[in-house]
Order: sequence, then structure tokens, then C-alpha cells
Amino acid sequence: MKRKIIIYTRVSTDEQNNGYSPADQKDKLYKYCEHNNIEVVGFYHDDASGKTFNRPEWLKIVAFIKKNRGYIDNILFLKWDRFSRNVAEAYITIRDLKRLGIEPQAIEQPLDFEIPESKIMLAVYLAAPEVDNDRRALNIFHGIRRGKKEGRWLGARLRGYINTRDLNNRPIMAPEGGKQEELVKRAFAEFESGLYNIEELRLKLYKEGLKCNRNSFWMLLRNKGYIGKVLVPAFKEESAHWVDGIHQAIINEPTFYAVQDIIEGRKKNMPNKFQTIRDEFPLRGFLTCAQCGRTLTASSSKGKMGVLYYYYHCNKGCNERYKASLINGKFEAVLSEIKANAQSLRLFGEILKIGFKNKNSVVRVELEKMQKEIGKQKQRLKNAKDMVLDGEITSSDYKEMKYEIEEILERLASEEAKLISGIENNGHLINEGLDVIQNIEMYYHSKDTVAKQRIVSSVYPEKLIFEKSGYRTPKTLNVISLLNRFGEASKGNKKGKNSDFSVSSLGVEPEGVEPSSKKGNC
Repeated sequence: MKRKIIIYTRVSTDEQNNGYSPADQKDKLYKYCEHNNIEVVGFYHDDASGKTFNRPEWLKIVAFIKKNRGYIDNILFLKWDRFSRNVAEAYITIRDLKRLGIEPQAIEQPLDFEIPESKIMLAVYLAAPEVDNDRRALNIFHGIRRGKKEGRWLGARLRGYINTRDLNNRPIMAPEGGKQEELVKRAFAEFESGLYNIEELRLKLYKEGLKCNRNSFWMLLRNKGYIGKVLVPAFKEESAHWVDGIHQAIINEPTFYAVQDIIEGRKKNMPNKFQTIRDEFPLRGFLTCAQCGRTLTASSSKGKMGVLYYYYHCNKGCNERYKASLINGKFEAVLSEIKANAQSLRLFGEILKIGFKNKNSVVRVELEKMQKEIGKQKQRLKNAKDMVLDGEITSSDYKEMKYEIEEILERLASEEAKLISGIENNGHLINEGLDVIQNIEMYYHSKDTVAKQRIVSSVYPEKLIFEKSGYRTPKTLNVISLLNRFGEASKGNKKGKNSDFSVSSLGVEPEGVEPSSKKGNC
């Protein structure tokens, strides 16, 4: 009676060009069966590593054998390294197959399991490929580590970069120069600005095409790869450390470290609560009830035709309820009264520039001290290297000193970058800020809701109060008041009310036109 066997072939990606192609294995196995009058009842092939038996086709073989006990005599493969590259798991699998009445065999490395000495050859056949696997893995590991020490970014490219090749045709990561790079740059710049917390910013940029979940966005903001660094992982006694990469940075160091300060809580200019921001309610959180003094909330109501109507209102039974569109428009009218003539603005700008210039002289002194300290630490590192070469300290001591000094140098470099950014010419920023004050109504109207709320909180130190006749004259910051005092367009009513009373009460419309009850807060 013919023996019934299953043919099994396996190849991993890096083995296909080393005489282990699937077609070559299959052809040799079928010819062997034909020559020895063996019946093939199944053929299975895996494109997977031999380190484990958790392979798709191998699991199908096991399921078939268990379902058809006694039907199969052998599983044939070309060599034992096609069966496994893991000695421990291979012995366990051979034992399990024998319990099912199946004997695995390699046609180019046959063994007679009835002969005890065959176990020695089996150990050799199984151990040799595992050792080869481990050696290749170790070579790859050290090759990757050496590449990282040279500053090469190995592995998946960062968002905002593309994989390309340098002048020597070696792989390198380069800035994309497109939308993703721009979104990454905006992520750092807008987070540094303090307008958003992490989740608000992530959702905003997600809608624009930066597809990050919460964890990956947090990791993006923490990744030093964006400032041109490469992480060399810890190995044995060598600690993990960052080295200068050969790829181009797309984020400057002052911005990156400012973001780290915010994330780690060293700066207090980040909103610490996440709330839903609605474009219909830019003044939510800035309006106070004229009757009870509590903050007005905002909500929408659905009319009979399914149309949504938006309101600011008080939840404490004060009957304060105003249409959002009109109250928002009235606020822009209030902003339009903030004016300053060009001469006042120029004078204020010159005063600011002189103040920054005086501050810069102090910062330059601090920068000089910082640079001296950096030079001192670099000299310490050089001295330590000379000492290990002269045999005065061990290499282990040198490594410990080296990583300690490098950590200090990294911190000093961060502080140096911040000081350098502090003495940059702030003239253009001052001019831009004064232009915002001069045209604040236009800026407010053109910005998104988050920026609008930032403008409101920057101009008005206290919450706004709206009454049926209009806003009470809101108190602005001292500098705004001073510039407005000299402005030619400052013509507000001195009795403390807005001068525009052309719009009457913004209260509730008669029932039947719009609903009087809200459908829950937004």
C-alpha cells in the first residue's frame, strides 16, 4: 500500500534567492514522491519565518491531521531548516506529531528515528539553522545600531518626510515638502502658541489631513527626530542616547523644547480642559448674565421645519436668552471701536523695540555664560577620553562619564537655543501685533473660533455683560485703553453703554416662529 504524505515547503523573504524558492522545493519533493511511489494527498506552503510554528499553512496541516487521524503517514520537506529554525519548538512539535502517528522527514537530510544515534544528527540539523538565524539577526542588529550611531534614521519614516537616496545612493529620510510636512510644522507651532490643548489640536489637524490617533500625536510632539536627532537604544552597559542625524530637521530647537516645556507642565499657557468648540458660539465662556452674574451657556433649538436656532442663555431661571447671531454681530461692533491713530502706534512700537533691545543686552550676558559652560563640559569629555586612552580610568567609567556629560550638554544646548531665540530681532513681531490692534475687527472676523476666543481673552480681562440695549462698555487691558484714548475713532457713550442702540431686545422670538425650549446644551 502506498504511503500517504503531505508535502510542505517554506520560505522567508530573505531566503528566496538562496536556493530555497518555493517552486524549486516543490519540484524536488514531487519528483521524490514519484520516484518512490508515494501518494501526495496535500501540498502546503508558508511564506513565514521558521522561528515559530505559528504559521498559517502549518496550522492548517495540524488541523487536517487531527481531523483525519491515521490517514497520513509522513510530512515531507526538503531540509530540516524548512521544518524549523527553533530547536526547542522543533522537538516539541516532533513529539506531538509522533503522538498523532505522523513522522516528519527531510528528503535531503533523511533520519531513521529507530536508531538512537539519529538524535545526534537531528540535533545538528536543527541547531545549525537556528545558530545561522541568530548570527544573521545579531549582524543585522549591530548593523542597524552602527547606522543609527552614524546618524541614519532606520525604520519607518517620520510623518512629514519621504524615503529617498543621498548622493552616494544610500537610503535617507528627507522632508516631504508637501501637505504632511506643513501639518507637522503647524502642530508644533500651534501647540507652542497656547491656543490649543493636545486633543483639540489633534482633532483640528486630523480634519485637515494629519491622520493621527491620540497616542501617535503625543509621540509626534515628543519625537526628537523632527529636530534632526536619532535615538541609539540601550545595549548592555551602554545607555540609550540621541545623536545628530544626517537627515534635515523640519522643526527648530527653540520651538521643540518650548513644546516639551508645555507638555511637562513647566509652562502654564496651555488650556488644561478640553471642551467642544462650536463656530456658532465664539463668545461662550466670556458672557455674564446681567441679572445673576453667572456665566451664560449656549445651546441650539430645533424649529418646526427642522432648522436649528442658536442662543446664549442663563441656566439659573433668569430668562436671559439671546440669539447668538445677533449677539456675535454686536460684539464685532464693539471691537470696531478699538482704534488708535498711526502716530500713537508708531510711538508705542518704538518704546517696545527699545525695551526688547535693553532686554537683549542682558540675555547676551546669560548666553555668553551658557556658551562658556558648554565649552567647559566639552573639555571635560575630551579629558575623560584622554584618561581612558592613558589607562587612568576604565572604559566602563568613561561610558558612565560620557553619558552624564552628554545629558548635561543636551540640556545646555536646549537652554542656549532658547536664549538665542530670545535675542532675535522682534521688530517684525511688534509690527504685526500693532497691525492686529489697528485692525482688530477685521482679524477677529477672519479667524477661526479658537483664535477668536484668544483675541477676546487677550483684549478683555473681565467677562462681558450684554443687556437688551447692547453691551455694557467692556473694560479692556490697560495698553489697549491707553492706545484707544489717543485714537481718533474712540467715540463711545460716556454713560457706560454702547453707542449703538439701533437693535432692540435680542430676546426670545414669539412662540411658533422659533421654539422657546432648548434641546440641551452644546
